[in-house]
Amino acid sequence: MKNWRNWLILIAVALLTGLVLLQQLNGNRKGASANSAALIEAANIPEKPQIGFTAPSFSLTGTDGKIYDLKKLRGKPVILNFWASWCGPCKDEAPSFVKLDKQYGDRLQIIAVNLTATDSVQSAREFAQNYGFKFPVVFDTDGQVGAKYEIRPIPSTMFIDSDGIITDGVLGALAWDDLKSRSLALLEPAEPEN
Repeated sequence: MKNWRNWLILIAVALLTGLVLLQQLNGNRKGASANSAALIEAANIPEKPQIGFTAPSFSLTGTDGKIYDLKKLRGKPVILNFWASWCGPCKDEAPSFVKLDKQYGDRLQIIAVNLTATDSVQSAREFAQNYGFKFPVVFDTDGQVGAKYEIRPIPSTMFIDSDGIITDGVLGALAWDDLKSRSLALLEPAEPEN
């Protein structure tokens, strides 16, 4: 009789374990389906320099001689900062971007887009070196990327999620607290309500 009860307990534990594992497997499948659906949806959103649209694509050369292609950065959130070396507010916010890169650079990619059509490569290089930029600095030498993003006041900053969708944007300089909170919102987006 005692053996019989032990067998029943063992069978009940095995059944419960199996049910828990089955529920977890189904939850993982649903999560994978949701991720696939999000990627397909993002692929169908047109490029436009506005929140909720795919960030306009570009390929620009950086100070390191590498070519940075925005589409190839998908999978990681990106912050695009449009600036020029002669811009006073750009100088004010530069230390905040350096601090952000030190704290969160492993989880997001900062790209400093120098509007070189109104600046110079040499001035941009000196600016980046003086402020200690470790993140990529790229040159918009012909102004086409600035035009694509409809950049008027500088600095201007775009926050792009890992699917390439613009989630936030700021015209003007960002203070550290504002830059940090917007970056954290990009890294830890709110879950959609069901």
